[in-house]
Amino acid sequence: MSDDRIIADLKTSSSSFDLGFVTDVGKIRKMNQDFLAVSDSLFIVADGMGGHRGGEAASEIAAKKLFEKQTYSTVQSFRDQVIEANSAVRAKAETNSELEGMGTTLCGITLVEPSTGNAETLAVANIGDSRIYLLSQGKFSQITEDHSLVEEMRREGKITEKEAESHPHRNIITRALGIDVEASVDCWEISIHKDDRFLLCTDGLSNEVSASEIRHILEKVDSPQEAAEQLVRLANSNGGNDNTTVVIVDVKEGEESTTPSTASPISIPKPHQTSSFSFSTTSRSLGNRPEGATEWETTPENIRKLIVTALVMLLIIGVFIGRYARDNYFVSFEQVGDTSIENSQILIYQGRTSSILWFDPTIEERRPILGRDLDERTVEEIKQKPQFETLQEASKYIDALQEEITEKQNEN
Repeated sequence: MSDDRIIADLKTSSSSFDLGFVTDVGKIRKMNQDFLAVSDSLFIVADGMGGHRGGEAASEIAAKKLFEKQTYSTVQSFRDQVIEANSAVRAKAETNSELEGMGTTLCGITLVEPSTGNAETLAVANIGDSRIYLLSQGKFSQITEDHSLVEEMRREGKITEKEAESHPHRNIITRALGIDVEASVDCWEISIHKDDRFLLCTDGLSNEVSASEIRHILEKVDSPQEAAEQLVRLANSNGGNDNTTVVIVDVKEGEESTTPSTASPISIPKPHQTSSFSFSTTSRSLGNRPEGATEWETTPENIRKLIVTALVMLLIIGVFIGRYARDNYFVSFEQVGDTSIENSQILIYQGRTSSILWFDPTIEERRPILGRDLDERTVEEIKQKPQFETLQEASKYIDALQEEITEKQNEN
């Protein structure tokens, strides 16, 4: 567990909640860019992204910004603090060129201070593809909506739910803190009942462990800490390709209910999307247009403007996807024809392990190491195509393999 990526400010044993939480670097990544923060009434999970140490910084900045306020009186005040976190991430990136373009997902829940005579509720905030699940009265559901390219395709009916689970572009997100000047944050309110169980997690869990497996553990394991640890172990045993962070929140006080708790969207205006980072669009009813507004006319000038705008948007999206596709390195065997693994050379590639659109990985460096020079464990590890954020990190990995081979040859 990465204790330096955790804030735990648990002051009282009389809290309304029991907690379990774990964050783990996984089996492939060298750095943990996730961050979690928990208190007696505030629970946050963030998954950073960006070259060098950008993602690591972004998730920590965002989580700590929300922790500046330990209690929130309204859903609006909780959302306002998430917006402040967006500004804090952007401000930090502007001070250091190595952090440029960093961002982070964030999902969180907090206990809203009840007004006189009203029942306690939770405020929920979400941006990106980290998730919050709820197990309530035997009903298991995801109460947040992924802000990702693949999820938008699924909602539009372009791909099935099964195809979405293994889609090569499922890691491309359409919203995050630190990207837009004004972040578009989903905010919800949910009434809570005794014995409700919430799960907050990064995509390191949801990409490796199916919803049915998650539900099984949440239903069968009483201890929230043991359940959190089991989920992370399962993610690692299924591949561990990313950092994994899990927070489980059990409601131990409150009204009892025979019906599941349900989330309701709060009527909070969302800022206009100005960045190309988000691919979503908003439609308006012409019946509600302002007085004096005119309907769009099909004129040559308007068509030209529409085409130019569309081309510019495609160019911007292409640049973004290209940057994402190339901002990664991995180590793999060179596969030429029917050449066996034991006779294949080890290479360092730049790009993603799977091609994205027309962006294929390219060879950056060759090393005189063949598969037969390695032990079985290392061969299996390289078959999984370990990934690195920089060429220097990938080279250090290969250097270590070369040293091991040299030492074995000297022993013989």
